[in-house]
Amino acid sequence: MPRFIAIVCAFLILGLLPAAPSVASASTNGSAATQARAQEAKKNRKGKACPTKNFWLGAGWGVDRGSRSHKGVDLGGKRGTPIFAVEAGRINRTKRQSNGALQIVLRGKSGSMFYYGHMAKVLIKSGQRVKKGQVIGKMGDSGSRGQVHLHFEYWKSGRESDAINPMKFLKRACKSI
Repeated sequence: MPRFIAIVCAFLILGLLPAAPSVASASTNGSAATQARAQEAKKNRKGKACPTKNFWLGAGWGVDRGSRSHKGVDLGGKRGTPIFAVEAGRINRTKRQSNGALQIVLRGKSGSMFYYGHMAKVLIKSGQRVKKGQVIGKMGDSGSRGQVHLHFEYWKSGRESDAINPMKFLKRACKSI
């Protein structure tokens, strides 16, 4: 639990988690629900979808992993939670890694690529076209020793070597961040 608190504090300090809205701002600018619906509509116009739902933030971008750093963000959740295509596009690959992790790489219409890892189940095939928001897998812990989560990476240029911190993308696409 202390590690989780430290991670949340780090996200707050770095400005990666939004501050809670004040009661005054909600009452002067309309209801919070109305604001949330307007914000979600704006996000949907940008052509992005959140990769999963009902999640919490786990290990973040750049966390030290010994000989390498964490190239994505872990979104924790319950086993079997749906995983969605964040953009319309084509599935570049699906496979099981040597550590047992099930993965999907999606090439979006924008040219960016998105890596999804540690799934319980893959529901699509390599080469398949997908729509934004389509269920492509189920959250699990394959290859991660009992830690149910989705490992999500954003390769904006379309190359794994150019992975960037996906938090800005996730903030635009997910109403829960």
